[in-house]
This record gives sequence, structure tokens and C-alpha cells, in this order.
Amino acid sequence: MIVFAPRYDPATEGNLAVALRILPEGCRALLSEEATRAGLLESLTAAGAPLLCMSHGRPDQLLGQHGETALSGMDAPVLGQRPVFAFACHTASELGEIASREGTFWWGDTGRVTAPDSTEAVLPLFVEIFAYIRDAFPGADSAASCGDVLTRISELCHEAEVRVDDLLDTGTTLDVGSIYLCLLQLWQRLRVWLPGGMEPLLHPEAPPPALLI
Repeated sequence: MIVFAPRYDPATEGNLAVALRILPEGCRALLSEEATRAGLLESLTAAGAPLLCMSHGRPDQLLGQHGETALSGMDAPVLGQRPVFAFACHTASELGEIASREGTFWWGDTGRVTAPDSTEAVLPLFVEIFAYIRDAFPGADSAASCGDVLTRISELCHEAEVRVDDLLDTGTTLDVGSIYLCLLQLWQRLRVWLPGGMEPLLHPEAPPPALLI
């Protein structure tokens, strides 16, 4: 597996905090200053290796360190037939569709998504969710199995919301707005483009696409 997570602003700080705690053994880790376009393209020469990204994005781009373009639609042939999970704003809008034409299983977001909170009290909640994602998305190779993963992600997010409520009951001070928003967007804005698909898959209770916000 390739894990890609830059670090250059508060949002990518939160992403990296999670990524560091879910690195699988033997993975190719492109983190912080190493999360560059050159490093990613070199790593993608490993045919079929799943790619897990936690970064910023645009409709047609995945961004790397300091906001550089790490992947664009022109790179879709390099991705080929591999599973990609891009926790990055907007990356399901155009980039995911383009990649799916080359045989990529693309998991991305429609609209903006809020980064995980990296405070000590709640970081384990996000680590648990993304550890599940790390293990589950590479093997989801059909509409049915992708649907099962989408369902489980939403369940984990709901379970985490309850645990946040419990923390608040103990008097723990939290930025609850951003925490709840991240947990909500994690499943509501997640889209899956299957190879050759005409429309992305989404959770049955997810709202309509959020392309601009």
C-alpha cells in the first residue's frame, strides 16, 4: 500500500496525525515533505498497489506538499487498475470519474470535507475509522462490497458521535462543531467510482452531491 499525506497547514496536520497511526507494515509512506508529485508517481510504478491519500483536493486534482499538484486527470493511465481512497475535498467530482475510465476503483469526496481533530481525546476515534477504511477499501471490488463498506463507515461515524457525546458528559473541552462535521462528511460526501461506471456509488442516506461547498 502507498500512504500519501502532506503536512503544511492545520487541516493536513490533522490528516497526518491519523495517517501516522494507521501505517500498514511494509507500506510506502509518503508523508509531510515527502508527499510530492515526483514521489507519488515513482511509487505508482508498483502496479496495483492500493493508494490511501489524506490531503487537500480540487475537482480535477489531488494536492501534495505545499499545495502542489500531486495527481491530475492526465495521470489517470498511471493509476490503472488499482483501488484509491482519497480523503480530499472535491476529488470525486472530476478526478475520480476520469480515473475510473482507466480501471481505477476511486473513493473520493464530493464538496469540501473537514479534517480529523487531532486532540488526544478524540484522535483514537478517527484512527479507528480510518484503520477500517485502510483495511476495507482495497478489497471492495463490486457495487455490493463497496456498499457494505460505505454502510460500515457510516456506522463507525455514528458510534464515534456517541463516544464524543460521552466525552462531553465528562466535562472534556472539545471543538465539537468540527468533530461532528468531519464525522458527518466522512460518509455523507464519500463517493465511489467503479471502473467504467456511469454514476458514483454513495450511501443510501447521503444527500445530493455537494460540488461547490
